Amino acid sequence: MTTGTWDPGSKTSKLDVNINPALLQRFLVLAENNQLSDLANNIDEQDKLQFAIMKADLTQWKNALNDYSETQLIALIRFFTLIEMALPEWAAGAKSPVISINKILKSRGHKLEKDMLLWIKQNSDNRFIPNGSPLL
Repeated sequence: MTTGTWDPGSKTSKLDVNINPALLQRFLVLAENNQLSDLANNIDEQDKLQFAIMKADLTQWKNALNDYSETQLIALIRFFTLIEMALPEWAAGAKSPVISINKILKSRGHKLEKDMLLWIKQNSDNRFIPNGSPLL
């Protein structure tokens, strides 16, 4: 057995995830049209394979969502909260897009309302959303 060494000064490569604008638009349409109750059947098979976007970082999400309104961002929070529950391979834990979207909203001066926070907690078992890890 071999063991590796950890160099705290080394640069770790960031996961380069492509957040496809057309994919986000399809997800937004589902959220805006209240088609979130059966996501496993409302998303086509090709889109189901795009779960790598769940690991995108805050910078990637900021770039992808720069032109989205607050209403659209909240709709996407609903989508990403529920997709983690509907499709196991979409589980993101502390990397959930919900956390990044919430940070984007906060940077715009928008705080999630209590009803939305309660909705997230009632519809997810991801303990990190919407604010992320308390250790970071």
